[in-house]
Amino acid sequence: MGAVATPGVDVDIDGGLMRLHTDYDPQLVARIKQLPDRRYIPDRTEWVLPARRPALAALAAMVADLDGQVHLSDRARRRLERHGPGRIEINDGEIEVSVTPRPRQLAQIKAVPERRYLPERRRWQIPPTRAAALALLTLVGDAELVATPAANGLLQRLATARPQPTEDPPPEDDAAQGQYRASPTRHWRHVTRGAVFDANPHRHEWVDGIGWCVRIRVDPAP
Repeated sequence: MGAVATPGVDVDIDGGLMRLHTDYDPQLVARIKQLPDRRYIPDRTEWVLPARRPALAALAAMVADLDGQVHLSDRARRRLERHGPGRIEINDGEIEVSVTPRPRQLAQIKAVPERRYLPERRRWQIPPTRAAALALLTLVGDAELVATPAANGLLQRLATARPQPTEDPPPEDDAAQGQYRASPTRHWRHVTRGAVFDANPHRHEWVDGIGWCVRIRVDPAP
């Protein structure tokens, strides 16, 4: 008996429309229905959505969530790379971010602690620290970046980890600069499982790049 093929989505672009083709699969159709401004064309058995920033950001998030199930044409890939959000991936245990060379995205990545650019890969490498995870999750929440499931899981674990206490108090000048603050930036914490998630079904919402979650506002301590 042969192996059963995994359902997938083929994505192309035609003028100002992104065109999506897929064999019927309830989970894939449910995911496509979450894309903004999408509509189904029965005569062509395809989904279309405008090739504008909100739709491109949502489509890029779907590509990250359904890693390996979405097949982009060369034209569609170039459009997402130019106008879509950046992408967070895990490579050999390291966090890597790829972004288009737009001033806004570059400025946001350069604000992430301890990032360094890898010119041979055209990507940014970021150490797996809590401060970096909080900064990256803020950008995911703002739809500036999307994360693969593996990357999102790591970021969530880092963001929710308690900072380790130090034996000696920090120097006064370093503390004043915010180097020892537990939450360096105001951010949304995305709780995807556990007691808080289970106790608040009325607050469940879909966040691209993260999935179903309960969002909790976290303000840095003064």
